[in-house]
Amino acid sequence: MRRVILLVLLLLVSVAGALWLEARQGFVLLRLGELTVQASLFVAALAVIVAGVLIWLVVGLLQKLFRAPGRVRGRWQRHRRVRANRELVDGLIELAEGRYAAAERHLQTTAEAASQPVVHHLLAALAAHRQGDWTRRDQRLADADLWDDRARVAVNVVKAQLQVDAGQWEEALATLGWLRERAPGNPRVLMLLTDALQAVGDEQRLIELLPDLRRSEAIDENRLASIERRAFDRQLTQLGVETSADALERVWKGLPRSRRRDPHLQARFARALIAADCPATAEKRLRRWLKRRWEPALVEVFGELRTDPPEKALQPIAEWLQQRPDDPVLLLAAGRQALAAEHWGQARNYLEAAVARGREPAALRLLADLYERLGEQEHARRTYRQALGMDGGEPLAAPASDGQNG
Repeated sequence: MRRVILLVLLLLVSVAGALWLEARQGFVLLRLGELTVQASLFVAALAVIVAGVLIWLVVGLLQKLFRAPGRVRGRWQRHRRVRANRELVDGLIELAEGRYAAAERHLQTTAEAASQPVVHHLLAALAAHRQGDWTRRDQRLADADLWDDRARVAVNVVKAQLQVDAGQWEEALATLGWLRERAPGNPRVLMLLTDALQAVGDEQRLIELLPDLRRSEAIDENRLASIERRAFDRQLTQLGVETSADALERVWKGLPRSRRRDPHLQARFARALIAADCPATAEKRLRRWLKRRWEPALVEVFGELRTDPPEKALQPIAEWLQQRPDDPVLLLAAGRQALAAEHWGQARNYLEAAVARGREPAALRLLADLYERLGEQEHARRTYRQALGMDGGEPLAAPASDGQNG
């Protein structure tokens, strides 16, 4: 529209100029060497205007000719990008439908022309991974890594995820080690590193990772506690039963201070001390922990202690029973210690009271063993059946205590 207006204005100006020049007589003389050209002022002005228009047209034509390759190239690139976007959609559909070879072909062949080649390469890597071709998968990931430095962390997170999925634990740990240096607080990196360390059984590194896991909130508290317990348990298992209290203490102190207040970990540590023939240390620890906070898991372990003399462990239990006479876990612990001290009547009273209040299978089995030791075969058989769940949960009718204290 602007060009039309300019042409009209130019035409009007030309007509006005021509009329003005026509009203004035004059001529223009142009001499070039021996050549002399003479024309009226009107013709000379018209020639200048025509020459200007011709020059403008020629310049415009030359500009279009010079720009033509770039425009053709731009149109071709736009065509390729449209095609790449179409292939991206087709590749995603094929990937979702499980046609991995076709998806990889569509995604990879158009990656160079795409506006976001990283996306094409990553999806092509996933398609190769689904086909079980790790070499081609890693090549696709390497192609994605070369395109954009900003995406290097994201590309390597995907790489680590695929390596974990494939069970390539050593390769995954190498990739995750690189990621830990560049993105130490990344929750996804921490989760994948946790899976890899658990798979290879590296409990020491797993325990060292726990504070970062807790700070990043990469996993929920329940799973974190479960990981801590398993890692600690494996460490103790690797030490074996022929270990010393000092070795167990080093493992225990390797835990974060907050986790050393976990009653499940405390119970596992106390059992390890008992297995290592350190009952005095275990007793000391258990009594201190129970003084701070009453935990059934610790009471249960206290019942497993074997002190010298056996009656030593019964003394604190008797004091606790004065405060908690109906606690089934405490009654079971008392029964265990009475059996260890061979106080049969006392053990019978404790175990019958524990069964009446909790009907724990462990208490039923111990009571059945005691009945058998005391020669009460019928009661022993009936209690064994209860322990095995064969009597349909019928209440136990305990016989009167015979008062056979050791």
